[in-house]
Amino acid sequence: MSTGSLGLVVAALFALGAAWLTGKTIGTRAAGTPPAHVATREQSVVVRERIDLRQPLRTLAAVHGATLAQRGIGLDMNMPDAPLTVTAVAGDLPRLMAHIADAAAATLPQGTTLQVLARAEGHQAVISLREADADTPPRLSRAFETGAGRPVAPHVHACQAIAARHGARIYTAPSPLGDGCLTLRFALEDRRIARAPKGLL
Repeated sequence: MSTGSLGLVVAALFALGAAWLTGKTIGTRAAGTPPAHVATREQSVVVRERIDLRQPLRTLAAVHGATLAQRGIGLDMNMPDAPLTVTAVAGDLPRLMAHIADAAAATLPQGTTLQVLARAEGHQAVISLREADADTPPRLSRAFETGAGRPVAPHVHACQAIAARHGARIYTAPSPLGDGCLTLRFALEDRRIARAPKGLL
């Protein structure tokens, strides 16, 4: 075989190999592998699920109650018999309760009992927290007040961020426990779809 013929054969083989590789890449995408920009967009979707608010409250008592007790802080829980179902990102509500426990441990004096009252009010699930026989204003809710150049503790900022992520409110309000309660309000679940773009409800 002449040198020219050999060169033509090599070029043909190279072209066949390139065509095979291109076809394999296209076939892989057709089989279900999305382009990089599509995969990135899908990863930004956050899955939300139906959660009974009583569950993270029980976790607050079971997991953080002992830690609060070691600091001389009691815990008095009052929850309804009926579920308080909300739509939330998995794991966010236990983290919210953990940050509230941190705030209580850092704020409340020894010998205090933290009262927790959960209930439904209309289309909302409401959690009120207040130390028994508290001064005015109570220490826990005062720790969550912002503005006027007040520094925000990391656990307080984390609570506010989680609440905002779910369209919830965390603020000071009166309740059956008394004035100045740290109050959380969530919309009760209305069986809408549980997938939403990140940061939206």
